[in-house]
Amino acid sequence: MKASSQFTPHTRGGLHGMVVGFSQSAVLRVLRLVINVVITGLLARHLGSAGFGALAASLALVSLLYTLAELGMGRVLVRELLREGANHSAIMGSSFYTRLTTGITLFAVLAAYAFIFEPAHAALLLIYGIALLTHAATDVLAWFESERRMHTAAWCQFSGFLLSVIAIAAGLAWRAPLGFFAFTYIIECFITTAVLFILYHRFGGSWRAWRWQKGRSVALLRESWYEIATQFTLLMLLRLDAIMVQAMRGETEAGYYSAAVRISEVAYFLPMMLASFMLPPLMARKQADAADYRDRMADYFGITIAITLPIALFVGLTSEWLVRRLFGSAFLPATPMLTVHAWALIPFALGIARTQYLTIEGRLWANLPAVVAALIINVVLNWLWIPTHGGLGAAWATLIAYSVAWVASTPTMAATRDLTGLMLHGVIRLPHLLHDTRARLRHSRFLSTQSHP
Repeated sequence: MKASSQFTPHTRGGLHGMVVGFSQSAVLRVLRLVINVVITGLLARHLGSAGFGALAASLALVSLLYTLAELGMGRVLVRELLREGANHSAIMGSSFYTRLTTGITLFAVLAAYAFIFEPAHAALLLIYGIALLTHAATDVLAWFESERRMHTAAWCQFSGFLLSVIAIAAGLAWRAPLGFFAFTYIIECFITTAVLFILYHRFGGSWRAWRWQKGRSVALLRESWYEIATQFTLLMLLRLDAIMVQAMRGETEAGYYSAAVRISEVAYFLPMMLASFMLPPLMARKQADAADYRDRMADYFGITIAITLPIALFVGLTSEWLVRRLFGSAFLPATPMLTVHAWALIPFALGIARTQYLTIEGRLWANLPAVVAALIINVVLNWLWIPTHGGLGAAWATLIAYSVAWVASTPTMAATRDLTGLMLHGVIRLPHLLHDTRARLRHSRFLSTQSHP
């Protein structure tokens, strides 16, 4: 298999390419997020803060294993598939079968842990854990990303999500028990996997052609272990709060905190989606040694700040209204938690952009020390503040930890010091970038008008 489209550095640039690329994927992801937050609010009202807290804490715990099952290969896999003359069958096979074996092993570990240490939540943990058996299929998402078919991958994910939403709605109507709603997540995983493989074959791929190669698998793991450690530590930053709140203040407080996090994280799709679209063209510019590579990377940071700052401000100012509308008055204690947690979006988004740059530059290892330091800070602050302040203490700990990991630590390490200049350059270039994008869009509309009198 060979990539069907190649990026040429001078065809499109900056924000214009991003705007064109968002199209269907952006619409689907926004629609998914809107539906998700609405259905989650209805689910929380049905289960109550304690039931919702138990569900969220169980998923948070198992999601740590999802990250281990990924083996940090996501971004590395996209990069390898984009290389000229890449052997796609060997790359895909080596990654998939290595990750599948890992997923099966982790599921067995989870089962043992659940029955021995968490018998009260064993059913929820095992249901969520079933997804470990399909997690390796996300390698196909990397193939779609490398082929510039992100909209196709988005449709696959949306189809699985939509069926899970239908199942949740049915469960709400029938007053289903707690475990049923965990199972709806597994429905989403299996449907998404099936649709991904069907379309993968339709576009000329064949999983039967995948071949596991020990040497290639070892090479991928050797390079991605920094990413494994970083992603695992990062996810602990994202999910450990809910686990600690449940352990130290109970399921009710965990329910409030999880509601606040669920609302604020609606906006987190923007930096992650932006990263998916920016990695291939930036990687191509780097490989081609394009003169504008660093300018485009700086633009990436500028765009990230321009998008996240107004969103954080909006969520922070409307937190009470959002909580009341989405989760009901019973969840109003989540309001101050949401106000603080919303501002964590900015350092989180900068961290995503920073990771993309380090991926392209082959310096992923530089992420690990900063994220480990932030995790330590987060755990210590959680330990000090959650007993007294509950979820609000956890929200402040998150904001401080994110800011340390991806902003404050950047100029302190030799391997990331150049990122400080890129971030500042991106802010300085932002007015020019917006003006240039506006001119491009006007020119596109003018050409469209001329071609369709």
